[in-house]
Amino acid sequence: MTLPQGLKPDADNLPELHARIKALLSTSRRADYDEAAMLRLDPLLLAGAQAGDVPQTNGVLAKLRREFGPEANLAVTAAGDSVFVMAARAGAENQVAIAFRRRLAAVAPARLTGTKPGIIAMLIDDTDQTEWLNLRQQLVLEGETRHFLTYPEAKPVVAVTCASRFELANAAPPYAASGGDLRFRNPMHPAAKSPALAPSVLSTV
Repeated sequence: MTLPQGLKPDADNLPELHARIKALLSTSRRADYDEAAMLRLDPLLLAGAQAGDVPQTNGVLAKLRREFGPEANLAVTAAGDSVFVMAARAGAENQVAIAFRRRLAAVAPARLTGTKPGIIAMLIDDTDQTEWLNLRQQLVLEGETRHFLTYPEAKPVVAVTCASRFELANAAPPYAASGGDLRFRNPMHPAAKSPALAPSVLSTV
């Protein structure tokens, strides 16, 4: 279900949307589209579901988590050999990495003079294990950092390092970055290939 204009609890079209969903489930139709909503009913294919693990919710949820991603909200109802699944995911993109890039752009000119190579160290505190893992595995933080390094404000920056409270607490990988932080070198900086700075600026991703 995709709602281009979003969904609010007091929306006038909520009863109509409920009726359309019920109609889709009670007929052989697979889709219902218009400007207000795009509804599609797809069969759910789970490897191993026929092996008798459908009533075992934990096994099904693990497969669903791999199918729909770590940020999806899941609801599962099993009856006999059948399983009904609802998966919901917020339409708005994760704002952590975007805020990270904007903060880098604000900090660099305020803290660095450009007379010496600068390293910006950032701490991301308000995130949970799943979100932090997702930000790293999907290279979202790397993408936003590389974007920042193309800015004029990044000219004095030789590298950006980033850590979360999980690295500070010495959590084990994959929930914490191996080595204690993430590092992104700015290849355009004159000191980027300096042997003396290499241990502090070499990229970890």
